[in-house]
Amino acid sequence: MTVRTDARTAIVGGGIAGLAAARRIQQAGGTPVVFEAEDRVGGRIKTVRRGGFVYDVGAFIYLGSYAESTQEMLDVGLGPQMHKFNAFGAMPRDGELNFLDLSKPLSLVRTPYLSGRAKLKLAKLLFFLARHWKDLNYADASGVAAIDTDTVTSYSRRELSEEILDYVAAVVVRGPWLSDPSYASVGQLLWTMKNFFKPYFYGLDDGMDALPRAIAARLNDVRLATPVTNVADAGDRVEVTFLQDGREVTEEFANAVVTTTTGRALEIYPQISGFAREYYENTDYICSVNCHIALSGRPSNPATYIMCSPREQPDLCGVIVDHLKANNRCPDGMGMITMFCRHEWCLDNLDSPDEKVIDAVLGFVKPYYGDLSSKVVDYEIGRWRDVVPIMRKGRFHAVDRFMREIDPAARVQLAGDIGPIPGVNGALVSGQAAGDRIVGQLSAARKVPA
Repeated sequence: MTVRTDARTAIVGGGIAGLAAARRIQQAGGTPVVFEAEDRVGGRIKTVRRGGFVYDVGAFIYLGSYAESTQEMLDVGLGPQMHKFNAFGAMPRDGELNFLDLSKPLSLVRTPYLSGRAKLKLAKLLFFLARHWKDLNYADASGVAAIDTDTVTSYSRRELSEEILDYVAAVVVRGPWLSDPSYASVGQLLWTMKNFFKPYFYGLDDGMDALPRAIAARLNDVRLATPVTNVADAGDRVEVTFLQDGREVTEEFANAVVTTTTGRALEIYPQISGFAREYYENTDYICSVNCHIALSGRPSNPATYIMCSPREQPDLCGVIVDHLKANNRCPDGMGMITMFCRHEWCLDNLDSPDEKVIDAVLGFVKPYYGDLSSKVVDYEIGRWRDVVPIMRKGRFHAVDRFMREIDPAARVQLAGDIGPIPGVNGALVSGQAAGDRIVGQLSAARKVPA
C-alpha cells in the first residue's frame, strides 16, 4: 500500500510488539517513531553478556512452532545465525529422570514415566487437542473461548486422571508459564501442547535479543532512554509527551501504538475506555525470578531441558541447559543452566538477596546435577514482576471479546501480550496486527487533502 509519508506514528515501547508494529508501518512507507524507556530494545527479551557468558535473562527460547518469529528472523538477515536444536527433555518421577525425545513419538508409548492407564488417558487428551487444533490461532480466539470453561485441574480430574494432572497437565502449564493448574485455563494447556508439538527450537548465536536488535537496526527513528509519560487522542491527532534531557516534551503524531504492560498503558493512556479498560484493569501477571548459573564445567546430564511435576518439585518448574539450547552461550568446556520457579515462589523471593535465591535453586536441581556449588563461576538473576499475563479460566473469553471490539480506525491502537496466548510470538503477532491497522488508516484509500 502507498501511505501518507507526512504522517508519523508514535510507537510506545521498544519490545518485540512495538518493534514489529514499527517494522510493518515502515515497510509500507509510513514513519514510525519508537519510544523506549530503557537504554536498550527488546523489553522482556533481554540478554546480558559478561565474561564470555551470554545470559538470556528474559524470554529464553524460540520454539519451532513460532512461525512468525522465525520468518521475522529470516527477513531481518538472521538466517546465518539461526540453528535448530533438538527438544530432548527429561521429567523426574520418584527421583528418577525419564528422558523424552519429542522427535520420536513412540517414546511416549515406551516411557516408564506414565502408567499404562495414564497413557490411555493421555491419548484422550491428545484427541481433545487435535479436535481444537485450528481453534488455537492468533487471529480468532472464539474457538478457544468456547472451551474456556475449566481450569486445568477441574478438567483433568473430570476427564482424565490424577496422574495425568500431576505428571502431564501440571507440568505443561508450570514449565513454560510458571503457572498453577488450579487457576490456569484448560485453553492454556492446549495452546502450550500445540506450541511444543514441534520437536525442536531455534537458537540465535548472538543471544535472544539478536532479533529485537536486528529489527531496531532497520528502523529510522528509535529513541532509547526516552520514557513516555502521556498519550492523548486529541481527535485529529495524537499528542505524545515524553521525557528528554530531564524535561517533558510533547510532539504530535497522526496515530500511535501503545505496547507496554497493561498497568503502564493505563497510566500513560488514561483514555482507554469501554471493555478495553476493563480487560486491561483485570489483567494480572506472572512473576519470575529466573536464575542463570555459569559453571566451570558441563554437567553430564544430556537433557536440553527438565520439566518438573509439583509432586516432585513443589517450587521448581523447569531447567533449561543454555549450552545445549544455542551456540556461543559460554566459553569452551564451560556450561550454564537456567532455573525457573513457580509464580508464587517468585513473588515471595522477588526481593530476596541473591545468595538466598542461588542457594535455593542449587538445592532444587541437586537431584539431577549433583552438588554444583563448587562449580559456580558467575550468575545472573532476572527479576521480573510482570512477565506474561496469567491465563486464568475465563481469560480466553475476555481475549475473544477484546479482539472482536478492536476499532481499526482508532488513532491509538493497543498491542503486546494481550492476544490469545502470551509470549514472544504472541506479542510479535499482536504488534504486526496493530501495525497493519495503522497502515490501513494511512493507506492511499483514505482521502488525503491536497
